Amino acid sequence: MVKIHAAGVNDWDLGLLYGKPIFMRLFIGLFRPKIAIIGCEIAGVVEQIGSEVTRFKPGDKVYGDLSDSRFGGYAEFVSVRHDALAHMPSNLSFAQAVAIPHAGLLALQGLRDIAELSQGQSVLINGAGGGLGTLGLQYAKLFKARVAGVDSERKQEYM
Repeated sequence: MVKIHAAGVNDWDLGLLYGKPIFMRLFIGLFRPKIAIIGCEIAGVVEQIGSEVTRFKPGDKVYGDLSDSRFGGYAEFVSVRHDALAHMPSNLSFAQAVAIPHAGLLALQGLRDIAELSQGQSVLINGAGGGLGTLGLQYAKLFKARVAGVDSERKQEYM
């Protein structure tokens, strides 16, 4: 169980909240929601662990993406599978850490799993100054690709 100190708001949460695009209602409830508490990105402190959990202990600072764990990030506490969490880097605040999980997974899956980006390849990150794009730039550099990014002039400082 995690005591939540920060929860993110992203497109996935808004889709659950408003039932858009309309086909989402087939998954989240046609007339009333199947998900009681939304919120997929969290950062907080482990309060309790299950008997088989070895990666975490009470008091550990963690962050994670709950989109595969029934959500619940907008609650005060959430019971979550240990594989949806990671140890929070010590140099980040809860507010900073909570911005990483959902966008970070999307960027990683897009570059590693779909594009199969590797060393020496070229990649253009469109929207490189946004939440997903800034992480995409960092992953592409980690993969030792040749990286170019574009975004509006007001976001240049983030690229």
